[in-house]
Amino acid sequence: MTPLNITSLCSDIWQKAKSELALALPSEVFDSWFKNIDCIGGDENKIVLGTPSELAPFWISDNYFDVLSRNISLAASRNIDVEIKVVGAEEKPAEEPVRESARRIKQPAAPVFPTSINPRNTFESFVVGEGNKFAHAAALAVAQSVGKAFNPLLLYGATGLGKTHLMHAIAHFIIKNDANAKVVYISSETFVNEYINALSSGNISSFRRRYRNTDVLLIDDIQFFSRKESSQEEFFHTFNELFNSNKQIVLSCDRPIQDVPDIEKRLVSRFEWGVCVDIKSPDYETRLAILRKKVSVLGECANINEDVLDLIARRFTKNVRRMEGALNKIIGYSSLISNNSPMTLEKAHYLLADDLIQEDGGNVIDVEQIQKKTAEYHRIDAAELCGKRRPANIALARQIAMYLSRKLTTQTLQEIGKRFGGRDHGTVMHAIRVVDHLINHNENVKREVEHLMKTLSS
Repeated sequence: MTPLNITSLCSDIWQKAKSELALALPSEVFDSWFKNIDCIGGDENKIVLGTPSELAPFWISDNYFDVLSRNISLAASRNIDVEIKVVGAEEKPAEEPVRESARRIKQPAAPVFPTSINPRNTFESFVVGEGNKFAHAAALAVAQSVGKAFNPLLLYGATGLGKTHLMHAIAHFIIKNDANAKVVYISSETFVNEYINALSSGNISSFRRRYRNTDVLLIDDIQFFSRKESSQEEFFHTFNELFNSNKQIVLSCDRPIQDVPDIEKRLVSRFEWGVCVDIKSPDYETRLAILRKKVSVLGECANINEDVLDLIARRFTKNVRRMEGALNKIIGYSSLISNNSPMTLEKAHYLLADDLIQEDGGNVIDVEQIQKKTAEYHRIDAAELCGKRRPANIALARQIAMYLSRKLTTQTLQEIGKRFGGRDHGTVMHAIRVVDHLINHNENVKREVEHLMKTLSS
């Protein structure tokens, strides 16, 4: 097929997919993120889309990449990869003869990645902390030495802690360094569904060729194999075939494999031939680093101040994906509604109110709770925090309680001051600055604040 025909085909596919997206998505979402996207190139296996918005490629990748990829593949009647680029007016398709436009299209120099791999989930974008450094090191070792180090590699941990990110990073690294490598990434649910379809249609031989003739097989969420005896039997033989051929196997699970009910013991035994690595919830410092890294990637598109990042990092402790979702909501509002003006802490509390209640398990933190817990920690009466007395121990406890009230509630500075004996907002601001300074210079105060944050948020 000539480049001219390929260009025309890519444009037709995008127009068809774009029409479907307009029907499938809320009008405000489509108008904000997809309406101004044009097809600027591609080939038989890939479509390149161009957008004038610097934020759109990141936002779409994080929130709508699955629906975008699915609609394009449906429009093309085959799996097709998608790349989104930021383009200026001079780079957008011009109203000129098609032959002249086609001449400007460059064939992509980078390797083609499967649509199932998130283009942003690389080792470089993964933030390493105490709870995940072993998993990161093991995943990198696997990517650098396919089939030799840690085979199989099993990553396990709760949802939203980075297992899928590391699996995508492995695939990225391998394909980037060997464009001919056969890498397959799927969920166990997809494996089961494709196996059932293959049995029904009599294409079991084709199914087996797909999964047994790969260099690297990555299967997410293997707990889905539970109670599916026939699928387990099929995967058992696939595992043996790959392992005996020194092909790499990477698996993920939401718990230790021994805790998954109704998984055959011979499969469990094989999963333990390599190494099983636990990914733990990230600590506060790691959560804040994740948020800072995401904001730094967006640059001026994300005008989010440090207080808001601190709020998100401290309150969203259980699931990194949910934490990033909260940041996405803030960024989206700032970009679309606030004209990129700085996001205030009060506005962030308002926008995330429902998310914070869900994260806190339905328990809304109020100033009275903070005063009570802080007073208990300092072994004083909670009423002292609202009184006029200013001995050193009471003054410090009062300042810490004000600081926590600012960080953990939706109250304004004025409202917090009123709850502490009618003090003005300047007093509250001074208390916040004092405690911020002490956290950085006094280990005892830092431990106290972290303890109270954890106690109040649990």
